[in-house]
Amino acid sequence: MEAAIRWSPHSTRDNPRFLIIDVAANRLRLCQIGSFSKSKVNYKQICVRDKLPNYTAFDWSKKDPSIVAIGSASGEAIVVTLDPDKPDNDYIHSFSIRHQRKCNSIAFSTKNLLATGLDRVRNDVCLNIYDLNDSRFTTKDEPYKKLASSEAISSIKFFTGQPDTLVAGVSRQYVRIYDLRDPLDENYFLSAGTAGDPTVTVWDTRFVKQRGTSNDTANSGAVLEFKPIVDNSYSASIWSLRYSGTKRGTFGVLANTGEFKIVELAQHAHQAAEAPDTPFARTWASPYYTKASHHLRYPSHDKTHRQEEKERVMAYDFMTAGTTLTGQSALALYSNREVEVLRVPPPAPRLNVSALEEIYKDRTCIARPSSSHGTVAEDLNEVQNVALGEKYDLNQDPGRNLSASIDRLSLSNSQRSRPLLSAIYPSHQIHEDLLNLAYPDVSIPLDDYLAVLQGPKRRVQEGYSLDCSRNKAIVSNDPWLVDIWTLVNRMDVHASGDGMVGNGLDLKYLGVSSIWANELTMYDERLIDPDAKTSQEMFSDAVKEIVEAMEFPAFEGIKTEYPENRQLCLSLCGWSLDKEGVQKTCQALADEGEIYKAIVLAVFQGHKDVALTLLRSQLQQNKLPQDDIGLAAVIACAAPSSGVSADQREACAWMADMTTDPYLKSLLTYFITGEWTTVVGMSQLSLSDRVAIALKYLSDNQLSSFLSSATSAVIRTGDISGLLLTGLTTRALDLLQVYISAHPAAGLQDAVLLLSRACPLYIQDARWALWKDIYLSGMQTWRTFLERTRYTKEHNLRSVTREGRSVNKPSQPSLTIRCPNCQQNLALRKDPRSARQRLVPTPNQQPPSASNKPPPVGGGGGGSGPGAQQQKQLRQATSPALACPNCGTQMPRCGLCMMWLGSPDPAKQGAYETLKREDLEARLMVFCMSCSHGFHGHHARDWFARHAMCPVPDCGCMCGLLK
Repeated sequence: MEAAIRWSPHSTRDNPRFLIIDVAANRLRLCQIGSFSKSKVNYKQICVRDKLPNYTAFDWSKKDPSIVAIGSASGEAIVVTLDPDKPDNDYIHSFSIRHQRKCNSIAFSTKNLLATGLDRVRNDVCLNIYDLNDSRFTTKDEPYKKLASSEAISSIKFFTGQPDTLVAGVSRQYVRIYDLRDPLDENYFLSAGTAGDPTVTVWDTRFVKQRGTSNDTANSGAVLEFKPIVDNSYSASIWSLRYSGTKRGTFGVLANTGEFKIVELAQHAHQAAEAPDTPFARTWASPYYTKASHHLRYPSHDKTHRQEEKERVMAYDFMTAGTTLTGQSALALYSNREVEVLRVPPPAPRLNVSALEEIYKDRTCIARPSSSHGTVAEDLNEVQNVALGEKYDLNQDPGRNLSASIDRLSLSNSQRSRPLLSAIYPSHQIHEDLLNLAYPDVSIPLDDYLAVLQGPKRRVQEGYSLDCSRNKAIVSNDPWLVDIWTLVNRMDVHASGDGMVGNGLDLKYLGVSSIWANELTMYDERLIDPDAKTSQEMFSDAVKEIVEAMEFPAFEGIKTEYPENRQLCLSLCGWSLDKEGVQKTCQALADEGEIYKAIVLAVFQGHKDVALTLLRSQLQQNKLPQDDIGLAAVIACAAPSSGVSADQREACAWMADMTTDPYLKSLLTYFITGEWTTVVGMSQLSLSDRVAIALKYLSDNQLSSFLSSATSAVIRTGDISGLLLTGLTTRALDLLQVYISAHPAAGLQDAVLLLSRACPLYIQDARWALWKDIYLSGMQTWRTFLERTRYTKEHNLRSVTREGRSVNKPSQPSLTIRCPNCQQNLALRKDPRSARQRLVPTPNQQPPSASNKPPPVGGGGGGSGPGAQQQKQLRQATSPALACPNCGTQMPRCGLCMMWLGSPDPAKQGAYETLKREDLEARLMVFCMSCSHGFHGHHARDWFARHAMCPVPDCGCMCGLLK
C-alpha cells in the first residue's frame, strides 16, 4: 500500500487534524482542515517529516498529540515528533533490535507504552514493549518487557479500557490474546485473511480459547465470518480494516480493488427452538447478524459504477473526536493526495403501520386514512374511479369524462355504484388496475391508499362472510368479485337437495374444466360408497344422472358426444337453457343498463327474436341512439359468413371500429368472420360468457383445447374469474395463491371465504390452514371478535360430512384474554421448559410510565443489538404472571391506583379472611374500548359513578358515557 490516512485522536472542533502517511516517499504530513466544499476537504499542511526510514506500521500516541511512532522495514520502532508550533524541532528516536526483520505492527497504550510486533526469527523475541514514561528511554534502547519468543507477531493492540492488557495475533494462525478493541466494541476485534483471501472474521475475546484447545470455529470466539467480504470476482485483498469508534458494531473494509464498504452488526434476542438441522435453524443459531451494509465505493472493475483511477480510495480512517460534522464520517485519501469526506448513510427512519392503518415515523403519526363517508363499497368506488379515470384519460377528455360516460351509457343506479371502466372493458387487466389503483401509472394521495388498506377490515365489520347475497352488496365496487360470489351462489343452488350427487358421486363445487373432462382428482371425499370403484365412466354417468334429475332441456348447439356435460357447464356459466329463461335474464341485464350485452347474449344463445324484441323496446324508450336501428336489420337478416353480403360485412366492420362496447363489437366481429373461435378469443368479454360460447359452438376437440389453455392462463395470472374453470378444488388454491401474492390483504380475505365451502370438507391442503389462521389472527387484531365467532360458527356448519361428522378441528376458545401488543393468548405455557425460557424475571426492573395505554400494533419496539435486548428485558415483569409469556410485554396499570392489573388491590392484601371478604369486582380488569385504558373493576365503578371523563391525564375520552 502506497499511502495511508489517519484521523488524529486529539482533534478538536477548533483544530480538526489528520495525518497523511506517504509510505512510498517515506514522509509524514500533518494536515489541518480549513473548510468543507460539499464533500471535498480543503486542508493545509502544518508539519512534515521527510527522509524517514522505510516503514511498514504506524500509530499515534494516546497521550501526546505531537508524538507518532512508525515501525520500520528493518524492525526498529521510531518515535517522531510532529509539532506545528516547533516545525524546526527534528526530534527522532529509534529503538534498535538484535536481528533485523520486518515490523508488522506497532501500538501505543493510554499509559504511554509502545509495543512492536516483528516477524519470526530463531532464538529472539518478536514482541517488544517500551515504556516511554521512563526518562531514560532516550538513551536506553532495551525494552522493559520481551514476549513471544520465536513467534511471528502479525498484529498487536492494547485494550482501550484496560491499558495493561495486550493482545497479539501469532503467525496469522491463532491468538495469544488478540484483540483490535476500539471504543464501544471492547470485547470484539477483527481479523483479515492473507493476500488474495478477502475473508474477515469478527471475534469475541470473552470466548477466545488458548492454542490447541479447540478446532471448532464456533467455540473459538469467532462471532461472524464474511467469506468473502468484498467482490472477489477479480482477486482482492484487504488493505484496511477498522472499527468505527463512534457506533457500536460498525466497521469499515477497504480492498485493493478500491471497494470501500461499511458493515453494521447487531444482535437479536431470538431463542432458537429445538428443531431439525435445517438451513433456517442454522441461520438463527447465532444471535449475531449483519444489520446493514453500505457501499461507499465500488471496485474499479464494476461495470455499473464506473470510476476513474484518480477516484480510487487508497486509505481511509473514521473521524471520531473533534469533528464538526454530524453523523458517521470517514476521511478518504486518493492517489493524488486529495482528501474527501465520505459520509456513512444514516439509518432510515422507522416506519410502522398500525392496525388502524396509520403510519408512524419514530413513534409519531405522519399519515392516517381518509375519513369514510359511506359504505366501504361506495368509498372504494370513489377512489378507484379517480385512479382509473386518470390512467385511461377519462378525466382529461371532455367527451369521455366520468359523468358524460355514465350518461352516454344510460347506467342504472346499481351500475353507477361500480367502477365505470368495468362496464366498458370487462377484462383481467382492468381488474388488476382496479385492485392496484392503476399503480404505478397513477399516484393517488397517501391517505386514500391507507383508506383502501382498511377495506378488508370494514368489509368484515359490514358482515362480509359466507352469505353470498350480502357479500355481493358489500363488494359491489368490484364487479369481478361480485360475479364470483354469484357463481358460488349458483353452485349452492345446484348443490341444494343433493342436486350435484349422481351415480354415487358428489360433484359439488366442481368447475367447468373438471366437469367437461370427466376428471376428479380426489375421489375419497366425494364417494357416497367408499367401496365403489372409480373411473371416468363413473363420472360421466354421474353427470348424466344429475342433468336428468335437473330436467334440463335438450342441448341445442354443435354436434357433440357429451351433451350432458355441456348442459351442466352452461348452467354453471349462468346461461339459461330455455327461451323463457333467456328472456328473463336478458331483460334483467337491460334494466341494469347493460343493453348491448343483453341483446348480444340473446343472439349468441340462439334467440334472435328475443334480441330484436329487446332492441325495439329500448329504441322506443330512447335508451339507445336512433342510429342503432340498423343493428336490427343486421341481426334479423344476417346469418354468419355466407348469409352476410359484402355491403353488410363492410357496414359491420365500420360499426365494429366505431363502437367501444365489447359485446356489440364481438357480435359484429362474428358476422364478419363467421368464426366462433374469434369471439371466444376476445378477452374484452367476461370469462363466463366466453366459456359459455365455447361450450355451445366449439367442437369437442376445440373446446378441450380452449378450456385447457384458459385454465392454465387463469392460474398463472391469478385471475379470480377463473374459479369458474377450476371450481373450488386444489387448482383453485393454485390460482388463489397467485391472487394473494399480488393482493395480500384483500386477496387473503377473499380466498379464505371462497374456499370455506370446500375446505377442509373436500380439500385438505396446508395452504388453506395457513391462510385461515392468518385471517383469523387479522380479525383478532381488528378487534372484530363477534364477526370472527360468527364466521367460525358458519364454517363449522358447512364442514360436516353426509354422515354428520365434522371435519373441522376444534379451534381455540373464542373468548380468551390476549396480549394487546402481540395478540397472543396470555395463558401460560404448559410445557415447563418452554415456560422457563419465556418467563425469566429480570432484576432491576424499571417502572414503566404512568400511561397504561398499550402501544400501537406495529409501532415502536423492533430494533436489534444489545439495546433492543435491554429494552425487551425492561418490558418484562419481575413477576412472570404479570407479563405476556410470548413477547414479555408488561400488563397495563390501573388508570387510578397505578398498580399492575391482574394483581389484587394492595390495600386489601393481608390475612386470608381479608381476601375472602374482598370485593369480587376488585378482581376484574375492565378496559375502555375507545381509549384502551384499563382499571381495576371496583376503581372504575367508583370513579365513573361520579365522572364521565377518563382519569388518565390528557386522555379526554368520555369513557363514562360509553357504558
